Amino acid sequence: MKVKRNTFRVVIVLMCFVIGVGLLSSCGKAKESEAQQANSETMVEKTPDVDVVENKSQPEEAKKPVDKITKREEILKGEEVTVSEEIQLFEETSKELAFSSGAGGWATLITLNSDGSFEGVYHDSEMGSSGEGYPHGSVYICVFSGQFDDIKQVNGYTYSMTLGEITTENNEGEEWIKDQIRYIASVPYGMEDGEEFLLYTPETPIKELSEELLSWWPKGYLPEEEVTETLSCYGLYNKEMGYGFFTNE
Repeated sequence: MKVKRNTFRVVIVLMCFVIGVGLLSSCGKAKESEAQQANSETMVEKTPDVDVVENKSQPEEAKKPVDKITKREEILKGEEVTVSEEIQLFEETSKELAFSSGAGGWATLITLNSDGSFEGVYHDSEMGSSGEGYPHGSVYICVFSGQFDDIKQVNGYTYSMTLGEITTENNEGEEWIKDQIRYIASVPYGMEDGEEFLLYTPETPIKELSEELLSWWPKGYLPEEEVTETLSCYGLYNKEMGYGFFTNE
């Protein structure tokens, strides 16, 4: 009997021990679970702070390339404006201007284009200067072309420009006979010694023009009461030589 009782007690003690270990293990797991949950909540609470910092910094960095692109577009737009606003002398493609005294058989005619380029011809006929092979006389002639540079608008009716280049088809002094007329290559009279030129529009007040220019003006011979207050045509003034070219309007 004593042996059975002792065995029963041992079994009871073992069962209590196992139950105790199980309870302790459950409590440990519960505490570990609570700790993990607490850590997770802590991480969740901290995560928004990190996101906010990153979100604040990113737009500032993102703006930098946008600003550069904007500035580049502005530069491109500025270049386009510069091109589109390049000075054009006329609304039309070109204008025909003449330099002549109105007496004699000489004149210099030029076609001035809106971009400052030009083509022209000077001729001076001397029918009395004849000889063998050219009984119909002689003609001094110069066919030329060139370009005005540094075109600037001075005011509402004046443009300034410089003579950049001028070329002639023949060298001065060359002679040839054609159709019984002797031709002698000359210089582009009225243009040859000029550098600074002024272009006046028809709205230019007469009182603001030099006497030298007006001495070549086709309407300069009109009575004073018939003279208009404005130029009423285009005028090209060779400042160095005092010569004037005018359109026929």
